[in-house]
Amino acid sequence: MNSARPQILIGSTDADYYLLLVHILESEGYQVILGSGVQEIVHFAGEYDVAAILLDCRSGENWAPAACVKLKQEPRTFGITTVGLIGPGAESRFIDLLKAGIDENFVRPITPSKLLSFLRDRILLPQVSDPMANDGHILVYAGIELNTNRHSVRRLGINVHLGPIEFRLLQFLMENHEQACSRAQLIEAGWPERRFVDVKTVNVHIGRLRKALSVTCGPDLIRTVRSSGYMLDGSSQERWQYNPARPGEGTGD
Repeated sequence: MNSARPQILIGSTDADYYLLLVHILESEGYQVILGSGVQEIVHFAGEYDVAAILLDCRSGENWAPAACVKLKQEPRTFGITTVGLIGPGAESRFIDLLKAGIDENFVRPITPSKLLSFLRDRILLPQVSDPMANDGHILVYAGIELNTNRHSVRRLGINVHLGPIEFRLLQFLMENHEQACSRAQLIEAGWPERRFVDVKTVNVHIGRLRKALSVTCGPDLIRTVRSSGYMLDGSSQERWQYNPARPGEGTGD
């Protein structure tokens, strides 16, 4: 299922509501995939290049928080923006979804413009309505390829899903690779609106970035610099790349 259009994965057992969301999203230029259970949603999210996941949380059903937990545990999917759409009578699931790591919750009925505005702000993919979209500026370091125009990241040829904050942090680290970046600098790079952010929040998002980059099972490239901040250091990647004893590989010639 390859498409130039951003793909939205909808988890729902309500056919009528699913068709309504399809109409709203396709009119905006998105492509829609349906998943009807926890395993199917997690499979599709990891298999396809999904830009966002909408979980329809209905009264009497408890699979949405379970799906969110699994999505946030998987390196291939935890960085995908995941949204809970809480139906009437299911308000008690709000806390469950927050504990599961949901990125945003909306209580139904939600106006289409509000949902579309949120997706436009969060999805890091070129909009099909933008005829000027191109390859943009590409940063490459230690097997990581970051495209600033498409807001896409690949490591060793594998797509890496990042949230907006993690993407901005990685971009700053790549632009200043092999240099110690203070937490104050990272706050300025990751939160351009300059809201109050403490150092613990930076540490959490660096942890998420590390987890996302681990999708290739390669070494951790982000080094903690004591009493300072973090550094993107590719020396461990070079040692890993040329180590003939890596698991799963032969000894070579």
